[in-house]
Amino acid sequence: MKKLLQKAIPKMYGFYFNILHLFSKEKSADLALRVFSVPRKGNILPHQKSFLSTARTQKIAFEDGLFMLYHWKGNGPTVLLNHGWESNSFRWKYLIEPLQELDYNIISIDAPAHGGSDGTLFTAVKYSRIIKDTIELYQPKIVIAHSVGAMATIFQESQKPHPFIEKFVFLGSPNRLEVIMRGYQELTSFNNSVYESLNKSLKAKFGYHIEEFNAANFAKKIKVPALIVHNPDDLIVPFQAMEEIAAAMPFATTYTSQTGGHSLYTQEVIDRVIEFLKEA
Repeated sequence: MKKLLQKAIPKMYGFYFNILHLFSKEKSADLALRVFSVPRKGNILPHQKSFLSTARTQKIAFEDGLFMLYHWKGNGPTVLLNHGWESNSFRWKYLIEPLQELDYNIISIDAPAHGGSDGTLFTAVKYSRIIKDTIELYQPKIVIAHSVGAMATIFQESQKPHPFIEKFVFLGSPNRLEVIMRGYQELTSFNNSVYESLNKSLKAKFGYHIEEFNAANFAKKIKVPALIVHNPDDLIVPFQAMEEIAAAMPFATTYTSQTGGHSLYTQEVIDRVIEFLKEA
């Protein structure tokens, strides 16, 4: 019964978007974007609190609330960690501990509407503005980002590059927003008229049509060494995304992980990331 409801509820949303579109294209598009932008999970769970409490925490103001920042102090270079969709800073535990052993100064943030940050809505563009604020506050030499966090980071650095950043690591990054939005359309079964209205709405709100928002387009402006990691068995983001982004990024190195799926939590990935950070 539970599985049946999980499949039926998205279709009910799509049916409602289609009906509403007959009366108001704008309201239908706005509602479709709102539903798409609300994470279903990513709150801090009880078992995550203990580890996160080992960091110094700070809440920083942004446009519609406060976002949570965690700081594990070290004497080495500063590393900024940006998680992905429906996650929070706990997802970096597997990498934070090896970085601490090497005495890196570690900063991690919770995205809008995730973890300890305020808000109910998330977009990659909104996240990119929080990433920008954090970069300018802590001036990291290294930025490591996962999934949509990687897409948001690449977008941000295309808008305002920070010359003090020396290396990037992008894990399981999506490339084309169109792939994500077509997946959303398939899940909910809203029609192409709603899709086109949603496309126009995104252009008006963020300055890009869906088909224009591609990480590979933005990656051209990242001109420092970057490691891009992906797994061929990633069920969330197509493996092709790594190849497309890397082809556009002037100093990119790719690594095909044989483990980790989309999350890329494994020792194999940790070892490659640490190796990359140690490279001259």
